[in-house]
Amino acid sequence: MQAFKVTCKVCGAEFDLPEDVMDGELTSCPTCGTKYIVKVSKDKLELEEFKGDVEDYGE
Repeated sequence: MQAFKVTCKVCGAEFDLPEDVMDGELTSCPTCGTKYIVKVSKDKLELEEFKGDVEDYGE
């Protein structure tokens, strides 16, 4: 199983996302705690900073 290596846009830390990560999934940087929404397209995976409230996400 391969992980995707991503870089936090706030602190620059690299961390891994699992191979089966899904589009729209929430994740956070293990170093600084910045929350991201995972954006998956055909050829790439991106992190979009999540500025909302986790409890309200997906409602």
